Amino acid sequence: MPAVQCLGVAVESRTLVRASDPPPGFPAVLAASNLDLIIGSFHLYLIAVYPAPAEGFPTVAAAVRASLPAFLSRFFPFAGRVVTNASTGVPEIACNNAGAELVVANVGTSLSEMDFANADRSLGIIQVPFQQGLALSLQLMRFTCGGFALVWGTNHLLVDGHGLMELPNAWAELLRTGGLSWQWQPHHDRVSLFRPRSPPRYSPSLDTEFTRYAPGGLPNPLLVSTLVRRMYVVSGADLDRLRAAASTADRRATRLEALSAHVWKLLAAAVGGSDTHCRLAWLVDGRRHLDPSKYNKARLSRYLGNVVTYATREAAVESISSAPVADVAAMAGEAIKKAFRSERYEELVDWMEAHKGVFRDGGKWTEAVGVGTGSPALVVSSFVPFRVEGGFGFGRPRLVMPWVRPGRLGSAAMMVARSPEEDGSWVVTARMWPRLAEAVEADPEAVFRPATAARLGFGVPEPAAGAVQYANGNRILRMYNVVALVQ
Repeated sequence: MPAVQCLGVAVESRTLVRASDPPPGFPAVLAASNLDLIIGSFHLYLIAVYPAPAEGFPTVAAAVRASLPAFLSRFFPFAGRVVTNASTGVPEIACNNAGAELVVANVGTSLSEMDFANADRSLGIIQVPFQQGLALSLQLMRFTCGGFALVWGTNHLLVDGHGLMELPNAWAELLRTGGLSWQWQPHHDRVSLFRPRSPPRYSPSLDTEFTRYAPGGLPNPLLVSTLVRRMYVVSGADLDRLRAAASTADRRATRLEALSAHVWKLLAAAVGGSDTHCRLAWLVDGRRHLDPSKYNKARLSRYLGNVVTYATREAAVESISSAPVADVAAMAGEAIKKAFRSERYEELVDWMEAHKGVFRDGGKWTEAVGVGTGSPALVVSSFVPFRVEGGFGFGRPRLVMPWVRPGRLGSAAMMVARSPEEDGSWVVTARMWPRLAEAVEADPEAVFRPATAARLGFGVPEPAAGAVQYANGNRILRMYNVVALVQ
């Protein structure tokens, strides 16, 4: 097919790949759980970026093409389609082996030249939009230096952060060993894990947490477009320092609580006198905290669907600005702890059961804290509990980061992931109002350092002899490549 150009990317091919050995007796349709429906149906990506492998990009591409059918046989819903139930309007997954999409594309720059600090001009182009309904778009992106990115594009209805990060780990094991150990065997049944009670029971306060996702209740697109996207590196030393400051003799803060306290103070400084209050929210994974007498922990650990919820805390700007950082960290920890209760998840399942009627009209729900109305809010999504190995025979990635297109949502947001280097550092992508970005970048503690190519390990080191030979050969190959690279 002709090359398709998109945001500095030349798409060389799009191919539908089907599972080679569909599991017998697999349900024709997988119903979404009520927790899936709360998060909703929208596209998200996991971007893993690798330096140039000695084997060369054609070998990588051949390995990906050859192994995808077997992978889809194990992760069969990803070979299907997200569809809408004709009678209820509720989204569900048709497990029809219609095929996952395999994209091969060229990015018109080298990794060392990529402006990673500007997330829109780096992560924002290292992925390709894909058709609504596709359950998986696996995208192999080649850079001019010979490095590559493997991008997992899917639908949030199928996975949360835990499931998204598990995909490349299972993929890597399958390619390395030809099989999957027990821990990577996926559990797909959603409804049996999270059944609503009869009758549904929930606190009336949940009604205030959600709002209908409708244009009339969202910020206008020009206002949303003023938000800027940045990528930062937070060193392990800075995280340890923040944690020490956020801890007391009676309470040791987590690193996430410590970073949250620092961010909350920066948000309060940015808000200043423009509002009396500001909010922090956290998207948290409940797998390790749900009551084992009610939820099977072994199944939960292999479950790919959504087991996440929001925790939110609003406070006066003045109190956040003046309080010791340890007090602010304790506030964050208290809010997160409340969200980990099994009772909250039971109420969320019941709440959605009582509010499914909105889907019949083509509507859906969203968390009110993310919309961008009310006091200024920043939502932190932490992926740091999840380690991505990512090595499927061509070295390990040096950057692993989720990416979401936020649409009309107007709150600020940060996604936090651990560095694949496992040196204690974190990588943060942030979507912020310009005033908040100024506060973050003027911070005298310089916790958030711009994610330059060198900081991420994509500088220009002295290459080994084999790498020089490959790079030279790659340059020759590109002279005959009919796919134009977009600068």
